[in-house]
Amino acid sequence: MTYTNFALDIDADGIALVTWDMPDRSMNVFTEEVMRELDAIVDKVASDAAIKGAVITSGKETFSGGADLAMLQKMLATFAAESRKDRAAATKKLFETAGYMSHLFRKLETCGKPWVSAINGTCMGGAFELSLACHGRLAAGSDKVRMALPEVKVGIFPGAGGTQRVPRLTDQQQALQMLTSGQNLSPQKAKAMGLVHDVVEPGKLVEAAKAMIAAGLKPVQPWDEKGFKLPGGPI
Repeated sequence: MTYTNFALDIDADGIALVTWDMPDRSMNVFTEEVMRELDAIVDKVASDAAIKGAVITSGKETFSGGADLAMLQKMLATFAAESRKDRAAATKKLFETAGYMSHLFRKLETCGKPWVSAINGTCMGGAFELSLACHGRLAAGSDKVRMALPEVKVGIFPGAGGTQRVPRLTDQQQALQMLTSGQNLSPQKAKAMGLVHDVVEPGKLVEAAKAMIAAGLKPVQPWDEKGFKLPGGPI
C-alpha cells in the first residue's frame, strides 16, 4: 500500500520507521485521511511477522500541531445538517467520528508490537496524545521541542486519551495543571514528569528510538499490567 502522508521503511533488523510528512503542508496535522493511513500502518505493523516494532517521527522540523480544527468544524457542521433529517443517526455518526482518534490510539497501544514516538519538534494536542499511546517516548534535546495538550485554550478538553494517560504517567496535581492550563513542556520538564522516557541529541533521535525496540521494549502500557496503581495514588 502507498501512503500520501507517511513513509514506511523497514530496516534489516525488522524495525519500521514511520515518517509523517504531509505534502503541501508546513506542519503535520491530523485529518481524516491521515487517521485512515495511520490505521492501515498499525494493521501492517501488527500483522507482519517480519516487523518487530515501529518508530514514528516527523519529516518536518515540527512533529505535529495536532488535529486540524477545520476537521472538527466540518464534523459539527455535518451533524447539524444531518440531525435535521435523523437526529439519532446523526448523533451516532458524530459519536463514532469524534471517537475515531481515541480508538485508533488504543488500537496502536494494544496491537502487540512496541511503538516508540521520536519527538523531533513541536508536538501538540492529538500528536502528543499519539505519543502517549506509544510504549516508548523520546524527545530531542532542543529549544524547538515543546509538548502540550493546549485544547483547553480553544474551549475543549483533550479528546484522544490525554485526560486518561497523563494522570497514569505523572502525579495528579501536575496532570491537572497540564490539562487545565494547556502549558507547554520542555523536553526536560516532560521527562521529569514521566511523560517521556528520555531526552537525546537531535541527530541521534531515531537511532535511540530504534535501540529501545531492539533492547526488548515491552508492547504493553503500565496501565494494562495487572496491579497497576496511579503514580500519585487514587483520586
